[in-house]
Amino acid sequence: MPLKYHLVLRPDLSKNAVVGKKLVHGQVRSIRTIELDHVCDLISDSSTASRGDVKNILSGLTQIMIRHMGFGDVFRFGELGSFRMIAGCKGAQSVEEFNTSLFKKGRVIFTPGPMLKRVAANVKFERCEFAKKQTRNKKEGKGD
Repeated sequence: MPLKYHLVLRPDLSKNAVVGKKLVHGQVRSIRTIELDHVCDLISDSSTASRGDVKNILSGLTQIMIRHMGFGDVFRFGELGSFRMIAGCKGAQSVEEFNTSLFKKGRVIFTPGPMLKRVAANVKFERCEFAKKQTRNKKEGKGD
């Protein structure tokens, strides 16, 4: 199934671009969100595990990852990929001036495995027109 995209105008940021010039870009859009409960249903439908069993396992996995990633452990999930924690850091003038407050907020990094890399390498695209979201007047509940 192809990724859906729509066209948008964005400023031309190339080196010698004319001021105010815009280029047409394709912007990929997510169509839907698959929630955890639905994932549990899909897994239980294709296995002998119940929906509750799947949810308990995924919840337990999340708790283990939270606990261990805080120690710098890397989680490798075979074909799926791996998760690890990183944090940027500001520099100090000397070893004596360095302290842990120079670290920025930690981030979780996901690195796709071979299976997801193949999916990404073979992706197809399909142009779609998306309806613009209507804004609502919160007091009156009417569209603008």
